[in-house]
Amino acid sequence: MSWDPYDPGADPGIDPGADPTALVDPTVDLDPTAGTDPTGLMDPVDPFADPFSEVGEIPDAVPSADGVPDLPNFDPAASDPSAVTGSPGEAMEVWQQHTGENGCAIGAQGMVLEYLTGERISEEQLTQEAASQGWFDGTGTAPADVGNLLELHGVPVQQIEGASLEQLETVLADGGAPIVGLDADEIWAPGHDPADENVGNLPGIPGHGANHAVWVTGIDHSDPAHPMVVLNDSGHPDGQGLAVPVDEFMGAWQDSGNFLVAAGTQRAV
Repeated sequence: MSWDPYDPGADPGIDPGADPTALVDPTVDLDPTAGTDPTGLMDPVDPFADPFSEVGEIPDAVPSADGVPDLPNFDPAASDPSAVTGSPGEAMEVWQQHTGENGCAIGAQGMVLEYLTGERISEEQLTQEAASQGWFDGTGTAPADVGNLLELHGVPVQQIEGASLEQLETVLADGGAPIVGLDADEIWAPGHDPADENVGNLPGIPGHGANHAVWVTGIDHSDPAHPMVVLNDSGHPDGQGLAVPVDEFMGAWQDSGNFLVAAGTQRAV
């Protein structure tokens, strides 16, 4: 299993996610030579399905003019600095969208490496390093290997399963850079309601399981009634300081078992 099996070079006008009502009727005869799954589902052996695949529409997404969901971004000028944990404004300066196939974890580590050390290493070099160490085989990065590239370049890393929001804030308050695994469908569809996912916990259906890795750059409590988690997401064109409501973030994060890679902090999280 690995995160980030999607192709960032795919048409960004195709929204991630699956509309349960759009699944193919398995009773309909299909052309056996077409290679189409008669169940209408994606590959059942891969629980981390491509959130950019042509499975269906995101029922809650509000597309922009070009068809890509127009996601909100952190605005340092509109926030109260005393109410922000972390430095999301500074982190936005090193954001970059990854270009390699299945490279979200490599993209997240590359941004964190530059943020913590000031050294920018190309995505191509990081991909080669990961491949040479057996941490990347072209299909994505296994959760257990997220953070290995950072350690290779001298950045201390802690991996935590079942992490809490408080632990996440501790890493940010310490000046560290947390990378988390989550379900991209839930953060790329504004207002996404997990209760709408009524197709069951079947592997291969977007919205059921972690399929993405992102860097959490801050938590903004400027509006105490609506706190936002700020992400640098290398997999989305609006991923520079992507602002996600805490409840939606927590729902997406729990799909990875609240997996957290704490980078750049010396004390135990």
